[in-house]
Amino acid sequence: MERKFTKKRGATDRKPFKKDGDSNNSFGGRGGDGARRGPRPPRMSIPKGTEINYKNVAFLQKCLTERGKLFSRRLTSANATQQRQITVAVKLARFLGLLPVGSSKRK
Repeated sequence: MERKFTKKRGATDRKPFKKDGDSNNSFGGRGGDGARRGPRPPRMSIPKGTEINYKNVAFLQKCLTERGKLFSRRLTSANATQQRQITVAVKLARFLGLLPVGSSKRK
């Protein structure tokens, strides 16, 4: 008696398994639509005539988050020299009591 070769039930419906890290988009990562996004716009920009020192408290507060942390260079659009000046000015303003050291909004 000859056996006829038949396909298993449901074999045509299945798709191959994906390996870990495989995604639907061609750029990798965890994007759903596969659209490549450009660079984020900076949260703030430093005007040309701005003097970065501890006395300019209004400017230094714009460089801090609500929890009292410094924004990164990527978000402030500052170059390395300006970011170091901001860091030193914030530390000095905190020491003199012009800026708060931290936030009391902790949970």
